[in-house]
Amino acid sequence: MRKPLLAAALVLVTGPALAQVSIESCDTSFSYDAPPERVISIYQQATEIMLSLGLEDRLIATAYIEDEIPARWSDAYDEVGTHYERVPAREVVLASNADFLIAGFDSAYRDTNLGAEAEWHEIGVGTYLVDSECRNTYPGDVPIPLDTIFVDLERIGSLFGVEDRAEELIADLDGRLDAARADMPGEGLSAFLFDSGDDTPYTAGCCGAPGLLLDSVGVENIAGHVEGRWADLAWEAVVVADPDVIVLNDAVWSTAAEKRAYLENDPVLSQMTAVREQRYVVVPFSETVLGVRFVDGVERLSRGLADLGLAD
Repeated sequence: MRKPLLAAALVLVTGPALAQVSIESCDTSFSYDAPPERVISIYQQATEIMLSLGLEDRLIATAYIEDEIPARWSDAYDEVGTHYERVPAREVVLASNADFLIAGFDSAYRDTNLGAEAEWHEIGVGTYLVDSECRNTYPGDVPIPLDTIFVDLERIGSLFGVEDRAEELIADLDGRLDAARADMPGEGLSAFLFDSGDDTPYTAGCCGAPGLLLDSVGVENIAGHVEGRWADLAWEAVVVADPDVIVLNDAVWSTAAEKRAYLENDPVLSQMTAVREQRYVVVPFSETVLGVRFVDGVERLSRGLADLGLAD
């Protein structure tokens, strides 16, 4: 069951001839007199927030898709005029006359990409970074709460005046999460989430969304003792842990098929129980982050454990 938010996401400022809405983004905020009309979404998580709220008509471009857009949003996604393969250069964004940037990872606002949010505010362009990426609030030593999903939907829904759509979606996601987590189908099982990497595998640490995905079904994360959202884990540690199941993160830059082939072709890794007995569950990357598809990932992992005969 969802807990009430601790603070209001947006603040309505009124005056004799002024009605503004101020949207918070981690440690910044920006005020609008009217909802943004020319939006660029950076990373798939941000794009899917906009699509799930029916705001594709406000999108002039999207950037950096990690896996396939679900069928339920594919037509809306195709309606958007421009899809950048990577994060576009600042000059490209400036030339687009965008009035709002929404990003799914904090890397979007690094100097090597778009630059700091405050710099965009100075020229009249609003920004938003999904709540789970607020490193000042969630530094990496405490698990990120599930409520961050709802914070994003409430803030974006309010900014664009689609509060009813946001609340309906929140209620649906909240109910599905409760149902998916009710029986803890992975209780008593251990898992290794294989994101990427050859010499050293990249996996879920204690306190990020992928670790929360495993926790949500009751599975013990073999790297759950490692601080951080993600973790580099030696292959020797994976072999010693000999997890009951291997969760394969499926992304365009590191597919599940490639990772499975790597495990099965390695003379040592191929002898792990989960590899020998083909105990894999494939989860799209976008279902391992705290976005609108996180509940899809929880449901997919639960079904996967059942299909393997590992869930009670």
